[in-house]
Amino acid sequence: KMLRYYESKSITQKYQKYRPHYPVQLAEDALGNFKEKKLDFLLDVGCGGGQSVNIFAPYFHEVLAIDPSENQIKEARSQNKFAHVTYKQGIAEKLPCDDVSVDVITVGTAIHWLDRPKFYEEVTRVLKPNGRLIIFGYWSPEIVPLCLLNGDDTKLSEIGTQLLKNTFNHLTEWNSVFHERHSHVRDKYNQIFGEIPFPNKRRFDNKFMKYIWSLVDMKGMIQSVDSYETYMKSKELELKELSEQFVRSLKESWGCTEMENSDVKMQVVFNFFVLVADKPN
Repeated sequence: KMLRYYESKSITQKYQKYRPHYPVQLAEDALGNFKEKKLDFLLDVGCGGGQSVNIFAPYFHEVLAIDPSENQIKEARSQNKFAHVTYKQGIAEKLPCDDVSVDVITVGTAIHWLDRPKFYEEVTRVLKPNGRLIIFGYWSPEIVPLCLLNGDDTKLSEIGTQLLKNTFNHLTEWNSVFHERHSHVRDKYNQIFGEIPFPNKRRFDNKFMKYIWSLVDMKGMIQSVDSYETYMKSKELELKELSEQFVRSLKESWGCTEMENSDVKMQVVFNFFVLVADKPN
């Protein structure tokens, strides 16, 4: 069944502020020859604050982006820079589109929350013949202290990256359903790739994006995970301790315990994985 997370006002604002933006190259590669001329209609499912819409919108005459969360839609509308993009509440299991009316459907870091069998039925219904389904996501990034960018020693990077993975794993393990759905992200959507009902499908796993963040930004990303807020009431002290423990452990391992969090800079490298499938003619 579909699970509903990332819907409160505070979590949508943190998601917009602290989550990585998708690279333009992701859209270009996923569209391939589709981008040779503007297509009529893109449907973005589970749009959140509009992060994926921004990289696909230039290739289409009309874009509809849906999300079940009223707060996510409000956030997306407040950030919208495209006159031809419409944001509205809607669910993946009942797409608000006519039969065979959509050229491309995109789902950015959301497919694991959906009732996927129902979603695939809807995809088959609304996509035009030869229409394309594009699914993509990312998991815990590699983090490198800036002082190591020109050096050979990667040990501190490995320690920091593993600390971050452990923190995210701890966040998702508190809820068995949440943990099960997130297992697809850790698996880079390998199982989901096998489920896609179209035979003409392929995947790309070499899409990278680098950012320069401070420890404040990284702490914000940790707190943008929905389970952080979901269990804040029942495990408030534990959760606060979790993010602070990451900060302390990272600063200790990197030898910068006396520095302010805003002064601890790092290169953050996200590896995006992309699934592309075409509906048969």
